[in-house]
Amino acid sequence: MYVLVLVACMTFGGETHCQNFQRDHQFETQNRCITAAAIERGRYAERRERRQDWLSYSWRCREVGVS
Repeated sequence: MYVLVLVACMTFGGETHCQNFQRDHQFETQNRCITAAAIERGRYAERRERRQDWLSYSWRCREVGVS
């Protein structure tokens, strides 16, 4: 099983800090998780455009039970 994790990295004053936001839904396969990540990436397109100077988003599929 896999979970989708949004990683938001903010840069202020030359320092970058990242925070993970794990989504609640679990996926049976990594491919399904990757598909969900692509859909979510599209939903964030406008936000990414407006905040590109100080905030970056990335999506990762993490296997449940693996750190």
